[in-house]
Amino acid sequence: MQNNLNKILVLLLLMISGLSTATAQCVGKWANPITDICWSCMFPFMIAGLQIDNLRGEQPAGSFTAPAVCAGMTPIGFKIGIGMDFYDPNRIVDVTRTPYCMVGLGGVNMSAGLANLYKRAGTATQDEKIKVKQFYQAHTYIDPLLFLLEVPIDMSCTQVAGFDVGYLTELDPLWNNDSLTFFLNPDAILYANPATAVTSALDCVANLPGAWNVASGLAYWSAGCQGSMYPLDGNLPGDTSINDSVLTMERLLHKNHRQLIEFSTAGPLAMFAAFVPQPLMNKTEYKYSMIYPIGFVDPLSGGKCCSPFGRTTTGWSAAHSFPTMGEDFSFHIYQRRDCCSGITIPM
Repeated sequence: MQNNLNKILVLLLLMISGLSTATAQCVGKWANPITDICWSCMFPFMIAGLQIDNLRGEQPAGSFTAPAVCAGMTPIGFKIGIGMDFYDPNRIVDVTRTPYCMVGLGGVNMSAGLANLYKRAGTATQDEKIKVKQFYQAHTYIDPLLFLLEVPIDMSCTQVAGFDVGYLTELDPLWNNDSLTFFLNPDAILYANPATAVTSALDCVANLPGAWNVASGLAYWSAGCQGSMYPLDGNLPGDTSINDSVLTMERLLHKNHRQLIEFSTAGPLAMFAAFVPQPLMNKTEYKYSMIYPIGFVDPLSGGKCCSPFGRTTTGWSAAHSFPTMGEDFSFHIYQRRDCCSGITIPM
């Protein structure tokens, strides 16, 4: 624990000494693990087939649940134990209009010396050749809270890592170019038709409270109520700033899955494997809550402080985006984890 805190402190000191601090164009906050994290989003928490008080938790109808007793081969040996299912808080995603503005690091602008490495800020372009109405940059942070807080849980059931910066779209030439992005998502051509809007509308309905089901994960090309998942870049058709920011966050995680940077942690294969490649992201594995500028409580979802990917933001979006201090966003990500907690016999 102390070692992790030292790493975070060193990172903070480096940023303060070598980079510009928060300005009116770059704002944000460090997440407080007590007050800023939607801990109820981890639930329902299943151990050995028994559900702990779910604290208003939610999971897709018909989703896989680990068996009470599990046994199988892992990369290092034969494992036997009890099944566990929960949503692991392990990522933070920034969505910002200002390149290199690290919202999740308290609003630190890291553009010093890097200004020539990006071409566009997060504003609507005036270039008629680029037919977008909105554009955001985005960043991911590795933030395995259960490991950092030393929660007594099998290490195979959570990510073992320190806090770190994971991905910056400013350094990715595909993020602001639909033509280059096509090589990453050529299947987008299959969904460039009016029927896609119909399937997105149906997917939106499938993600409503009480209706969230595994079928939504099969429609990988859809972001539900946020629209189309494609293209996997920051070019947006233009909607409310909240919907655009949520869509950007979902696209970035899907893009990372496509690039084999993110992996699946749910389902029977994930119980014993070190990682499971999933180039077509199953969005039902994820939930998110908002850290900055302000957390939300969704009355349409029964007062929950987090939401599945693809669900409407209508119930909570009001007053969560405002001029100057509320135009950039930071989200905490919770990923479904099905695992076998027990002992491993080396083979």
